[in-house]
Amino acid sequence: MRLYRRIKGVNQIYNEGSVVTIGVFDGLHLGHQVLINRAIEKASELSLPSVVFSFEPTPNDYFAKNEKQLRLNSFRQKYNLIKAMGVNSFYVPPFDSKMEELDVNEFIDLHLLKNLNVKHLIVGDDFRFAKNKAGSIKELEESAKINHFSVESISTVEINSKRVSSTLIRKFLFDNQLEVANEYLGSNYSIEGKVITGQQLGRTIGVPTANVDIGKLNNPLRGVFCVKVIIENDEQTYFGVANIGYKPTVEGKTLNLEVHILNFDQDIYKSRIQVEFMRYLRGEKKFNGVDELKAQINLDVKEAEEYFKELVE
Repeated sequence: MRLYRRIKGVNQIYNEGSVVTIGVFDGLHLGHQVLINRAIEKASELSLPSVVFSFEPTPNDYFAKNEKQLRLNSFRQKYNLIKAMGVNSFYVPPFDSKMEELDVNEFIDLHLLKNLNVKHLIVGDDFRFAKNKAGSIKELEESAKINHFSVESISTVEINSKRVSSTLIRKFLFDNQLEVANEYLGSNYSIEGKVITGQQLGRTIGVPTANVDIGKLNNPLRGVFCVKVIIENDEQTYFGVANIGYKPTVEGKTLNLEVHILNFDQDIYKSRIQVEFMRYLRGEKKFNGVDELKAQINLDVKEAEEYFKELVE
């Protein structure tokens, strides 16, 4: 999959045209998957490249300025998820002051016509774009008549009469409704990152953990979870117990993800791993010392082992 972060010269790639879908695509949930799969299908029908058009930083990131916004995926993970779906190109200009000021016609002319040479555009039925969100499907259809491309609107995906959205999924995760969030995502919620050096506290109390660098990702999860772990260049899948939070017992100040992999004793330092969250166990808690922490971790491990035993039987 080709990645385009700068807009200059992109139009040279699409001389014959392209099939485009637009969105932020945080989480790649079921609704996003419908849009992207339809773009891939239509691109195949027209013998054109499929393009996912998104933004990095996202509009939410931009308008929040220096305040970190909750996100389901890092940019790297979003890229990997979209690539795995079989998309030809990922077009990701920054949402910045220039993007903010584009009116409806300027947005269409620059990005859809000049840069992407769009022949077929696929959007959700609630799609808005351009300055002050002034653009809608109506404006796209009006432009399509003049500029010889077609527009396809995809109906909102609903579960239990609720619209599937990244905002709702973030709320489910924040409220510890992990299984519901996973249903809306269409897969287990996951975080990717590189294993880095930690405080080694887990090893000193007999429960070694992999400390995962999650970068600037500010995700909604907090607490202890049963997880599935996938390690790069390792065909085997592992089970484990993960804690994501601020480690209040040791006065932690930054968001951390630590994973104790069950029945595992290998050095995976600097390896990239994917942690899939399968079941919520408990919230994060401040303990009265390391001994109390160790006792609780052992209980967490036992509960996780019982859960995974039932899962594989």
